[in-house]
Amino acid sequence: MGTLPGLEKEQRQPPEKQKLLLVDDEADIVYVLKRALELKGFEVEAFSSSSKALEAFRPNAYDLAILDVRMPGLSGIHLYQKLLNVDPSLPACFLSAFEVHQPELDKIFSSFANATATAGARILVDKPVTIDSLVKSIAPLLQMSRLGRAKSGDHILAVFETPSDLVEQALQFMKKGLVEGDEDVLLVTDQMPKETIREKMGREWNVDVKSLEASGRITLMTFGEWHFAGDGRFDVKRNRARFEKIVRQSIDAGRKGFRFVGDTNPFIAQGMTQELAAWEAAVGRKSGLPATILCAYTRESIRQLEAAGMLVSLEQDHNKVT
Repeated sequence: MGTLPGLEKEQRQPPEKQKLLLVDDEADIVYVLKRALELKGFEVEAFSSSSKALEAFRPNAYDLAILDVRMPGLSGIHLYQKLLNVDPSLPACFLSAFEVHQPELDKIFSSFANATATAGARILVDKPVTIDSLVKSIAPLLQMSRLGRAKSGDHILAVFETPSDLVEQALQFMKKGLVEGDEDVLLVTDQMPKETIREKMGREWNVDVKSLEASGRITLMTFGEWHFAGDGRFDVKRNRARFEKIVRQSIDAGRKGFRFVGDTNPFIAQGMTQELAAWEAAVGRKSGLPATILCAYTRESIRQLEAAGMLVSLEQDHNKVT
């Protein structure tokens, strides 16, 4: 299979900024939080009126809404209910200087609460709040949003606190593609035995995993099976061609897309950082294929890459970082 047009000439672009919707009826709080969040690297659209925020709202424009609970007119909770009518996948974080019980929010937004619990996220933050505390609180929500809103052509660098978080979120990402998006999925990881992953998928997705594997809808591989292809040799061109072939077969079979999750941590654990850089660059270039690629790292692996001076370069191989 030949190289796709433009594959070698793509210039690296910085990852997209994450965009926040901030609504609080206290103008001074809006000003301070907006400025502080922008200094942290976010793009922020802010309002001191819930009705004006609703009037200006448009779907798929934000990664997260940060809403004050108590506001005149539309409260933060009622505003969020209306926002969900326009953008059902928008996650939110609520700010409150008063006592609000988390179970109350969970009851109102049950499906959202279940998803945030899986991601280890808090949707209620007490005021006053420091900017560092707020950024820490919204980080899991932003990751959940980025993964939930991933689309064909996205190449995402995702950082997870623990290997178990990586597996949980990877499976949620794959489930959305397979069950909701009619996409085929491929998972490459050593974090959990394949049989355990099969059992987990079958139980939580309510699907016949072995049948889906036999038909090519689900593919599970270890790091060695994917990257060394049985001969113990890493060949980035061969691996990229193999990836392109699998995606093409999926689309030719009538699927709407393809999702690939690659656990990158074995590269770092085995001292293969140059091979990692080569692989990320290969799949990071625009291939014209309808694939959504999630490159999964643990926090510890990211620390090691940063210490080695490789993180900035790797981030530039992705259009989204979360």
